[in-house]
Amino acid sequence: MEATPRPACRAFFVALFLTLHACTPKLEADQPPMPDDYKGVSLRSEAYMTAMPELVGQVVDAAVKWAVDGPKPEEPWLQGAMVAHDKKHQIISVDFGNGGAWAGDVWRSGLLRITYTELRLVDEATYRISLINFKIDHVLLEGDFSFTYRSKGAPTERKYEVRWEQGRFTWPDGTYAIRQLNHIRTIHLAHLPMHNEYSWEGVASGVNRHGYEYSSIVTEQLSFRRTCLVVGKVFPSCGKVESTMKGVSFIVDYGEGDCDSDVRVTINGEISTMQLSSNF
Repeated sequence: MEATPRPACRAFFVALFLTLHACTPKLEADQPPMPDDYKGVSLRSEAYMTAMPELVGQVVDAAVKWAVDGPKPEEPWLQGAMVAHDKKHQIISVDFGNGGAWAGDVWRSGLLRITYTELRLVDEATYRISLINFKIDHVLLEGDFSFTYRSKGAPTERKYEVRWEQGRFTWPDGTYAIRQLNHIRTIHLAHLPMHNEYSWEGVASGVNRHGYEYSSIVTEQLSFRRTCLVVGKVFPSCGKVESTMKGVSFIVDYGEGDCDSDVRVTINGEISTMQLSSNF
């Protein structure tokens, strides 16, 4: 898997990055002073928001496969959920109810509803996801979420354009972040589905938990490994993201493919290491 985006693709995402940043709601000039913990909280929050679209994607993939092929009791991303398929209205509902910890001890609760234009994979098939009191690790996810299938790619690849408009993440302590995202998600199919990998590239922007605007761009493709995800290692196993907030540049390097939560962080040229956790 090539780690660095192609020049034409990179140019597209840079232009989109500037557009998204320009559209991010502006904050008041008299913002509160930056708290002492803003770097750690911002980094962990950005990593969490980077990981969550793939976890939603795992549920969507599993639900669509359930609707096409029938129930698979061993499917980890549907454990604990009631799944229903309304063929007339082209809706798949995945209801985790009051919640539980499955698939690597990752807590899920609430309802995820998928409205599709085509169930099987054809170009431009779109899955629109409604998140109804839906939480992952007790963080409430909201917004207009869609996956649109793009068939261009190798036979062992499936590409989706992923958009998240008016995204909002609300943590148990009441703090929240706003995010809009435009990424390309590629599924790299292995001989056994357990060894599939999922890469992401694109841009995002919004307002973080401290109320400051941020923007981010994937500078080296992010890669998630299914073997890591199912044991609760929800963050990318490799790839880099560069974020900017209030004049501060963050580069998060997720490593070389290990199933861990360790990242290398560069902040305005200063390098350190950090261990990520969604439980904060």
